[in-house]
Order: sequence, then C-alpha cells, then structure tokens
Amino acid sequence: SMTTDLYCDGGVIGSNPSSVGGTWAFCIVENNERIFEHKGFITPGEDLPAITNNLTEMLALVRGLQQLPAGWAGTVYSDSQITLGRAFEGWKWKNIPTWLHHEYQVARERLDWPNIKHVLLQGHPTKAELLAGVGKSGRPVSEHNVWCDKACGERAEYYAELLRECEGV
Repeated sequence: SMTTDLYCDGGVIGSNPSSVGGTWAFCIVENNERIFEHKGFITPGEDLPAITNNLTEMLALVRGLQQLPAGWAGTVYSDSQITLGRAFEGWKWKNIPTWLHHEYQVARERLDWPNIKHVLLQGHPTKAELLAGVGKSGRPVSEHNVWCDKACGERAEYYAELLRECEGV
C-alpha cells in the first residue's frame, strides 16, 4: 500500500536566535521517493525581532502540512523534539508567533489528525548511521532528513549571497 510521509527541518543563519534570518525545508516522500520538495527563508520583522531555530522547525512542519492533501494521514518526521511536542503532544507554544500557530490549526483541521503519527529522528547522521538506519542516540535516521538539512544550508548560502549583492550596490 502507498505510504506518504512528511520530513521537515529548520535552521538559522548565523547564531541562534538570528538577527539575519532562518531557513526551512520539507519534503513529501511516497514509498521512499521524494515527490515534492520545498525550501525557503524567513527574515526578522516587526513581530519577529529575531528568528529562532524553534520557529524555523515549526515553519517547516506547517508549510509541509499545508502541502498535503485534505484528509491525509501518514507519518511526520523531524529531528526537533520541541516541534513534535508542540504539534502532537500539547506542549506550550512559547515564542512562536500567533500567525504561525493559527496556520498550524487551520492545516491540522484539513487532515486526518488522530491517525497522523510522528517520529523523532536523530539529526546529522554519519554515512555509517545512515546505512544502519539508526543513529548513536538509538533514534532512527533518514536520507530525507539529510536532504532537508542540506536544503536549509543551501537556502542560507543563497540568502547570504543576496545580502552581499545588496550591500555591494
């Protein structure tokens, strides 16, 4: 049977919290093939004086949920325990802007929420850990999480390049 899963990751540019911005990425995976990928960045604004990794991790999750079809149920994979705790286990949404919490609630309504599972991954696995499918922490690892992490890094480099061009004008 077909299984469709969501992998998501977020990061910051420079230190955490970042005054520059943050990056996020997600991919939708069907039978171990990435069928949809997306990545982006978010910069500080009036309601967001700085960008935290907890914010970008949640943004990656919400953007991914928004991309899934109505009634979807599958597994969400993340290496952020706090994000999975907030989204699935009733943890407090401290320092996450209201607009993002609202987008999460709207996305959640469309999906078959009681039947969605979540798995905490170990981030930044070695090649050996990837081959074994499990990290030194005992938690699972995934090439799709590695893709998300790399996509965040690529977004950060792209954004840094844009900033350099702007400053050069």
